[in-house]
Amino acid sequence: MARSAALSVSQQHEAGKLYASGLSARQVAEHFKISLDATYYALRHQDIPRRTIQESNRILFASKPLSYNVKTKLNQDEELLKTAAIMLYWAEGYKIGKGTVDFANSDPQMALIFKRFLSKICRVDASRIRGHLYCYEGQNVSELTRYWSRLLSIPEKQFIKPYIKKAVSPGPRGPRMVHGLVHIVYCDTKLLRQILVWIDEYQQDLTK
Repeated sequence: MARSAALSVSQQHEAGKLYASGLSARQVAEHFKISLDATYYALRHQDIPRRTIQESNRILFASKPLSYNVKTKLNQDEELLKTAAIMLYWAEGYKIGKGTVDFANSDPQMALIFKRFLSKICRVDASRIRGHLYCYEGQNVSELTRYWSRLLSIPEKQFIKPYIKKAVSPGPRGPRMVHGLVHIVYCDTKLLRQILVWIDEYQQDLTK
C-alpha cells in the first residue's frame, strides 16, 4: 500500500482528534495511509503524548463488544429474579481477582436462580457458560455432572474438570453436599463489573 510522507496541518489536527477519540496510532496511520513514524511525528507536533501500554489496553478493553445483552424492561417476576440473583451473588459470588463471574453453591434452587438470571436478565452467550463441579472422593462424578447439567441446562461438554476432595467421615446428619457443589462460571470482566455495580446500588438503597 502506497503511503504519503507527511500530513498537512489540517490533517495533523484531524489525526490528533482521531487519536484522542480512541484510535490507535496504527489505525490513524492506516486511515491516512502514512507510516507509523509520520503519525507519531504529527502527534508530537501537537504536543499529544503517546499512550502508555495500560492506557492502550484500557481503550482496547472498552471497545470490545459485549458478550451479553442486559434486559432493561423487566416485569415483576423478572425484577424479583434479578434482585434474588444479585443478593445471592453478593453473598456467595467471587468479586475480585479473576475478572470472572463465578457463583458457587450446593443448593440446587440457588444455583438455578442464578443460572436463570444469567440467561433471562443478562442474556449471556450460553456457549460461554461453564460448570465446575466440586465433590468428595467416592461420589459418582459422572452422575453428579449429569444432575447439574440437566438442572441448569448447561451441556456436559461445558463442564470443566471437576475438583474432587479427599473423603471425610459423614457427620451426624449424613454426608455433606449430596449433590456436590457447582460453580457457574462466565468469563467476562464487563459483566462482573456490571453485577458489582448492581450490588453497590442495592447496598446503598438498603443502608439509607
